[in-house]
Amino acid sequence: MSAQPDAAPPTAAGRKSPHNQFLDLVRTVAIIRVLAWHTYGFAWLSYLIASMPAMFFVAGSLMAHSLERTSVRKVLYARFRRLLIPLWAFGFVVLSGMILHSATEAELGLPVRWEQVPWWIFPLWDPQGSDWGITFWAVLWYMRCLTWLILLSPILLWLFKRLSIVLIGVPLGALAVFEMRSRSGHAVAWQFEDLALFGIFWLLGFAYNAGDFAQMSTRLRALATVAFAAGAAIWVTTQDVPGMVVNASYPAHLLVGLTWLMAALTFERLLNRFALRAGPARFIAWVNDRIFTIYLWHAAGLFVMYELLWVEDRPTWVRHAFALPIVLVVTFVCMLAFGWVEDLAARREVHLAPRAGDGPVVAARTRPAWARAIMPGVAGLGVLAMLAGFLTERFDNAPSLSASAVAIPPSGVGIALRAESAVILEKPPETAPADTTQAAIPVSAAELQALFDSWRAANNLPGATVALRRADGSAWAAASGVDASTGAPIAVGRVYPTASVTKTFTAALILQLVEEGKVDLDAKVSSYVRGIAHSDQYTVRHLIQHMSGLMATDAVAPAEALLAASRTPLAFTPGTGFLYSSPGYYMLGLVIEKVTGVSYTQALHERLLDPLELRGTLMDEEISPLAESTHAQANPALRSSSGVLRSSSGPAVTGVQMEYFGVLWSSAGLYSTVEDLAKWAVAFYATDAVVNEATRDRMTTFLGPEFQYAGLGTYPFCPCWIEDGRILSDRWGHYGRSGVMEYDPSDQIAFTLYTSGTDIDERLIVAYDDLSARLRDLVRGRPLPN
Repeated sequence: MSAQPDAAPPTAAGRKSPHNQFLDLVRTVAIIRVLAWHTYGFAWLSYLIASMPAMFFVAGSLMAHSLERTSVRKVLYARFRRLLIPLWAFGFVVLSGMILHSATEAELGLPVRWEQVPWWIFPLWDPQGSDWGITFWAVLWYMRCLTWLILLSPILLWLFKRLSIVLIGVPLGALAVFEMRSRSGHAVAWQFEDLALFGIFWLLGFAYNAGDFAQMSTRLRALATVAFAAGAAIWVTTQDVPGMVVNASYPAHLLVGLTWLMAALTFERLLNRFALRAGPARFIAWVNDRIFTIYLWHAAGLFVMYELLWVEDRPTWVRHAFALPIVLVVTFVCMLAFGWVEDLAARREVHLAPRAGDGPVVAARTRPAWARAIMPGVAGLGVLAMLAGFLTERFDNAPSLSASAVAIPPSGVGIALRAESAVILEKPPETAPADTTQAAIPVSAAELQALFDSWRAANNLPGATVALRRADGSAWAAASGVDASTGAPIAVGRVYPTASVTKTFTAALILQLVEEGKVDLDAKVSSYVRGIAHSDQYTVRHLIQHMSGLMATDAVAPAEALLAASRTPLAFTPGTGFLYSSPGYYMLGLVIEKVTGVSYTQALHERLLDPLELRGTLMDEEISPLAESTHAQANPALRSSSGVLRSSSGPAVTGVQMEYFGVLWSSAGLYSTVEDLAKWAVAFYATDAVVNEATRDRMTTFLGPEFQYAGLGTYPFCPCWIEDGRILSDRWGHYGRSGVMEYDPSDQIAFTLYTSGTDIDERLIVAYDDLSARLRDLVRGRPLPN
């Protein structure tokens, strides 16, 4: 695929060769940028040359040139022969490896999905494979998009010759429609957004081939560059661009791509002269001789790099200093091993090493020493600047979260307040004995309601719901006052955000997997989810007990929170401190998905909600779904569990491809009623319906005050006492933002409460304890109302 260089840029009259040096230079720079982006994934790299727009621009220009010279049938045959044969060779090796791995390793996650095999033969859709091999197939979205555009090219060129550049309005309009639909809550397949975005650059390649850009003055090209750059700057600073990564926003990707394309065209003659020089010309031809091989097999370099640098704990500077060299070396070895397939596909002489081409080059002119030093000097400064960025992460180290988002949630504040005021006794507190004279007389609903109403009024709360439940299935629930959000009387079945009570469900799922032997509490999280948020430094137990050192966030969705946590140093060495961390429970959500092979929401329903018949309990995404996924895979700058960065288009992956359309996920995304939560508390803390007795004993083995008395997803509600070296408590449970769920093991009764329009604080903690004590005293030893 090497080029025969021209002495000057193409004109409207045509070109001597389908590959001029300018186009080959653009493609060379683009493929190098692809390797750098997939290796590091730094957000700032997405602004440094738009690689995929450039690749499609070049491919579109070459396609138009070929269609003008020969028949459609011959062009399509030749294009697909050169595209598919390298893909088949790659697929044969990669699929064989994935099948062998699935057959010999007890790997959790998705195996090879045989229904995907046809797309490896002809990529009308994205070729995919096993979870383990995701590094290799995540980049193949490009082959699918290229296939679509090649198939569309005959009709697109026919239309282009009649409509000229106006035809670009079609994909541009489609992209605008897709963007508006996405923002209005409609699901849009990103594959079609890809087609619209890169179809624009494909048609711009048609325009370049037709000589349309040659008719633009250099001044006009420069003005267009500045205009697109300004548009890109305005968009990324005023619109939601996740992680500030260009590839995460189609409009941003378009504007940045147009900026770099017009900048290259502005300096086209200068770049063409540079590309014709002996040294650059040889390197450019060398790269273009193996362009498909480099793109496909750099995935092997990424895989090896990740296994060497990210599976085990390595210093950050080591990872960044050696990542790209490893990728380049492995890619080069693969070029030697498999590059000859590209020669077969192109029907040219087979050669193992890439060739630099035999075309004429312009001899270097003799220049003064100072002039000869300019280009190496500039290149050297560029390399130093790049290394400085890699080693210091100046752009990426600061999380893009507002100060208000980086905070401990109210439930965590409540747990901290209770820990500060905890009373540790020498022996269990004495409780009033049950009134045996009334043991057979049920407590009346009116008596309980009157107590609840007076408590709500005394604490000046607009409205509240409450429930009690025993292990024998007897229960009582009531409502009092109004719903603060509507002003209407609050209903006992009010579905409300349980907030951090969600963490008890997440902990339960993990503990079930521990009982099944699928998760080890004391294993590093990188055993299940690698490369995200320092996962090689802390254990599953550390996450459950907030001892990982991961940063705290409040009301921040998984994708952004985990990206910020990945870029923020741990607050302390795992296991030596306590920091209430929502990202820690997002990590547990990823572990659950990785091990079960299903989404967190599906695992929640299959393992807990459906078997326990908690029909009023749903995830936020089931009640009010967002327009776009906020799952960890939604952030293109976030490294996945397989060490793969998001491809230049398409979604990122986290080992098992999942989606989540809510806000607080496995940390605080659950909605429920007080009745369902009381039922949950009894099932979790008093029966074997969720976990066994040994596990419940581990759950309620609480740490010391320096760790805020944390258990496994459970906290003691003191007074507490020490017995046989173990902290025991009067009750245990978990706070939410606007309520509490607790269980009294001595009386075997659950108490759940929701207070409308509140955020938990010290005053409410005292009030909650007061109501709990009064209600439990009233029903102690007596049946609940019938």
